[in-house]
Amino acid sequence: MYQRSFLAGLACVAIATPALAQRAGENAINAAQDAFGTQVGNESIGLYNAMDVRGFSPTEAGNLRLEGLYFDRQGDTTNRIVTGSTVRVGLSAQSYPFMAPTGVVDYRLRMPGERPITSVVTTFGPFDAFGIEADTQMPLGDKLAMGAGVAAIKEKSPSDTRSFVWNMGALLRWRPNDRIEIVPFGAVNFRFDRESGHTITTTGPFLPPEVDRDIYYGQYWIPFSSEQSAWGFTARADLGDDWTFRTGWFRSLNWRVDQGEALFRNTQPDGRTDRFAVIIPGNILGSWSGEARLSKIIYEGPRRHTVHGSFRGRFKTRTFGGSTTLPLGPGVIGVADFETKPTWTFGPQSAARVRQGTGGIAYEGLWPRVGEISLGVQKTFYRRASETPNTPVVVSKDSPWLFNGTVAAYLSEDFAVYGSWTRGLEESGEAPQTAINRGESVPATRTEQIDAGFRYAIAPGLRLVGGVFEVKKPFFNVNTNNFFLQVGDVRHRGAELSITGQVLPGLTVVAGTVLLKARTEGQNVTAGLIGAVPLGRFPHIMRLNLQYSPKTWNGFSLDTQIENVSSRFADLLNRVRAPSYTTINIGGRYAFRVGDNPATLRVQVQNITDVFAWSVSQTASFAPIDQRRFVVSLSTDF
Repeated sequence: MYQRSFLAGLACVAIATPALAQRAGENAINAAQDAFGTQVGNESIGLYNAMDVRGFSPTEAGNLRLEGLYFDRQGDTTNRIVTGSTVRVGLSAQSYPFMAPTGVVDYRLRMPGERPITSVVTTFGPFDAFGIEADTQMPLGDKLAMGAGVAAIKEKSPSDTRSFVWNMGALLRWRPNDRIEIVPFGAVNFRFDRESGHTITTTGPFLPPEVDRDIYYGQYWIPFSSEQSAWGFTARADLGDDWTFRTGWFRSLNWRVDQGEALFRNTQPDGRTDRFAVIIPGNILGSWSGEARLSKIIYEGPRRHTVHGSFRGRFKTRTFGGSTTLPLGPGVIGVADFETKPTWTFGPQSAARVRQGTGGIAYEGLWPRVGEISLGVQKTFYRRASETPNTPVVVSKDSPWLFNGTVAAYLSEDFAVYGSWTRGLEESGEAPQTAINRGESVPATRTEQIDAGFRYAIAPGLRLVGGVFEVKKPFFNVNTNNFFLQVGDVRHRGAELSITGQVLPGLTVVAGTVLLKARTEGQNVTAGLIGAVPLGRFPHIMRLNLQYSPKTWNGFSLDTQIENVSSRFADLLNRVRAPSYTTINIGGRYAFRVGDNPATLRVQVQNITDVFAWSVSQTASFAPIDQRRFVVSLSTDF
């Protein structure tokens, strides 16, 4: 309770006073250094994101960073204190200490500046949604600055589900002298009054029939609400003689107060289905995590050597289980058929606790115009204890050595090549709602990645990056009995290409493509229980973003995004494919001034051709992609 009161008071005080946020200038296309994944404010572009890098999820794997420091995030709690993120893979991860096989997503704090400005963002859409955000910061003297924000959002999904979200956060940036910086922060996010989503599975090797995406055909009494919070601090100290100390310690909580899911099982080609409601008791995911890193830079003529010593750790707890499944009888997907709210009881819940500590040493060597090299070694100690009622505690332990190495050669001022290899110990998420053991997490497992590629400066401000990769992991999925467990091993081999920058005066491009060959191995494949290709993986994805904003247009610009995805397998036995599809988004911006204050009007039409397609989860459930929708936002800095 004291945490909420403190944050609320701090946010209200800050918003009542002018500060600096500069959200009118947010533009993901302008900010992107490559096409592998960039988020700025509410905009994100690129091939990858926090849930998908090379076919895997960095969030599930535990590869999130906050200001470069290890952060075991349990919920989406950082809206008001984070200004954006970058996906680091390939060359962009070369000089990043202690790389991870599933890529790293690095979040940036919304640091307060030296002059007061407040930003207000008002958004209309999509689907009759409405939101207002206010982010502010102000100096509190020469050594201290404060930033804070609050948002209230009425959401509406493509299937007419509704929710209300409000979040707030605050941070302080204290610089007692020019050598030390300490940034404490806190943020909370509340979501409530939301109907559950639709989850569809079929009874055979076929896709569900097309449905009307504007209709909610679940049950309004299936609950969904959550309360998420995060707080902690980052700190940096220049110790002199080229020694630097950085540290951060974070608390992340995700209290899923009410949960539920409308399941449509055994769906037939004509849409007939068996309806179920899954009701899940409230559960909590909580984590303490952080990192301390000491670095030393040694200069040797033109060469620079950097040595890092790091310790990172986490303590994670979670409750799960106890859900009940209510049969609602036959029905048809896409057709509303509401039932009277029944009564139900929950079963006993289970719990899991994870402790992990990792110490490591890394070296980075940079020789300008020649190349760079990095080496790292880590020793990690992992322990997971799972407690299920009326059964003995199950303990999983592992303590591997983890290694990574990278090398890059600058063959000319415009051309560089690179290669890397890394091993990791990564999480694999939790069982989905469609599984019998829904909500159960699995122990961390050993993973491995190798990649290589190049970067070429085609012209000043225009970059081409390409590479190939191979990622190996244990493969977790539902089996033929609908139980989530390890069913084999999976290997993702692929190639990726990115081009970013100005191709013509006023014309900016952010374009990327990835080719992926995913294969599963193991006894289940040999026995014919699962296919050799894991379902839901796209063999090919292409995303093209263009922005045209010549100076003669005086602040006006047009942009478009074209996305093409290939067909992919939609069942465990590789008998049916979901077709390929192409979506087109168009939009425009107008940058102007309200008095002396900068403002930007943003208009977008997404999926302008109203393409219908089924997205396929990696556990054989279906959901339609979003239909045509409109979004208008106005951002103003005061």
